Amino acid sequence: MKGQQSGYAVSIEGITESASFLSLADALASLWGTLRTLPLGWTQYEAYRYFFGPGAAQRTESFLLRDGHLLLSFVLLGQTRLIRVVPTAAGPLQVAPRRLELLNTPAVMALCLRTSAA
Repeated sequence: MKGQQSGYAVSIEGITESASFLSLADALASLWGTLRTLPLGWTQYEAYRYFFGPGAAQRTESFLLRDGHLLLSFVLLGQTRLIRVVPTAAGPLQVAPRRLELLNTPAVMALCLRTSAA
């Protein structure tokens, strides 16, 4: 990883705001905490649990060291969404895991209503 990295930024394109964390484990726990609430299929759920679930920091770190970022996509609400994990020097850096903040858009609101009704 290059530059003045001091943390890790994570986001789900079109679903969440980007958030930065001091540790990769906290960033992944936050990302996983949000992802697992989305209506993913079983295969998607298991694949993302592998990359972002408990114990995934070492696997994800390997991708970051090799490629400089981790970008994964999935389809939700009829659109391809990009999950992004990147080293960052931008802050503020969160020091503990927390669910990512959802965007305030009609599509995300519809998703929240559909998920809570299920």
